[in-house]
Amino acid sequence: MRLSTQRAHEHRVAVDPGVVPAGRVAERVRDVLGGSWSVRAVAPGSPELLAVAPSEHPVGSAEYAEASFAAARRLRAEAGLAEVEADVPIPWREEAAALPDSWLRCTASSASPGWARDLLGWQTALEAMDPDVRGGVGVSVGHPDSGYTLHPSVGADTFDLLRDRDVIDGDDDALDDLRPNPFWPLPNPGHGTSTASVIAGRRDPASGIAGVAPAATVVPVRATESVVQLFDSDVAAAVRHARQVGCHVVSMSLGGKGFFGLRREVERAVASGMVVMAAAGNAVGFVTAPASYDSCLAVAATGPDDVPWPGSSRGEAVDVSMPGHCVWVAGYLGTDPVVGRTHGTSYAVAHLAGAAALWLAHHGHEALAARYGVGRVQAAFLATLLSPGVCAVPGGWDDRWGAGRVDLAALLDAGLPEPSVVARTRPRGASPRPGDQLAATLGRGPGEAAIPLDGRVHESELVYRAMAGLPESR
Repeated sequence: MRLSTQRAHEHRVAVDPGVVPAGRVAERVRDVLGGSWSVRAVAPGSPELLAVAPSEHPVGSAEYAEASFAAARRLRAEAGLAEVEADVPIPWREEAAALPDSWLRCTASSASPGWARDLLGWQTALEAMDPDVRGGVGVSVGHPDSGYTLHPSVGADTFDLLRDRDVIDGDDDALDDLRPNPFWPLPNPGHGTSTASVIAGRRDPASGIAGVAPAATVVPVRATESVVQLFDSDVAAAVRHARQVGCHVVSMSLGGKGFFGLRREVERAVASGMVVMAAAGNAVGFVTAPASYDSCLAVAATGPDDVPWPGSSRGEAVDVSMPGHCVWVAGYLGTDPVVGRTHGTSYAVAHLAGAAALWLAHHGHEALAARYGVGRVQAAFLATLLSPGVCAVPGGWDDRWGAGRVDLAALLDAGLPEPSVVARTRPRGASPRPGDQLAATLGRGPGEAAIPLDGRVHESELVYRAMAGLPESR
């Protein structure tokens, strides 16, 4: 059993050295914050650094957050670094954790294990593919999550265990031992297996866990013990690993506060030819990072009969929706493997990852890169999603759930967009104006954030304080 008391009591402050030589950053950090602080790269070879120190208080506590933000403010003011941001897992209040029964109730139309695949036109899409690439042959999906298990209803060949990585323990074994870490808040053991089953599960479709791209390969990267309270620097390291080992897609069924290093790793992945996507979030009132980044596809959740799921985050950053309510997955009760229905944007983005794998296999990644340029493969995918008829738009559709719910058969049947169209296509992204995300969190209009950004306080701290219900004054 892998337990990490150190990680659960570790301050992390992300640093962009700017003109400061990397070798001098640790000296400046210790001069400002004291000798208990050290500096390391976010990931091997990464230009972004982390200043770290032991914490008296555990991750998830208000005291922990206050101390981390205070350290970041001091470094920002005194160390002469280009950028400084505290890496603090987002708060999660108990009242938010208990979703209303009405959000979790499943209708009769979800009783069939294959309802989501049928709704998406899955079988028709597979039949339209060349047999040599049918189901996503040759496409690999990088999967930052809780790791993998050999669930009997998924299939061992779903996972590429020669390229997996555990960025938490720093080794090449992403196995999820299914034992909740008692030192970490809100752990989600088995989550990585559940989401992977939607992407590329191998078993009989009648059992409910055949994935959207059952011939694609999932590269598991263990980066989280909780998909709502996580270090964004771990996610950044996972995205970097997925790019370095040659994945074509990155699917992130998680969400946090974000930080500049994660945003940059997503941008690097897209520039390398990858399609990067993330869950919009559940029950937090706004789109979480990295889905909120304008370089990342954001996916909201619908349910049976194409009804938007009220538990889904939604807003101007959401690009498209996919089934996430009452979805059948491979999961666990304790350590006992089961198949059943569950809910969340985690499964919506997993459906889109499978769709991307089918699309890439159908057209060929190399051919797409040659037609549009390697850095515009994601834009070509999004432009196709936005083509007329590719997304189903039910009557009364709320565009806060994006352009609609993707239809797999229509996606593969659509012709490729013109390069000029692709060049203009960008994910929607959240408003880049400082303070607007905070204002949205508080239910206020643009520019109405309570605390002005004064150069010492980072917007992400204000977002955190709003989510945690902490006082708006420092």
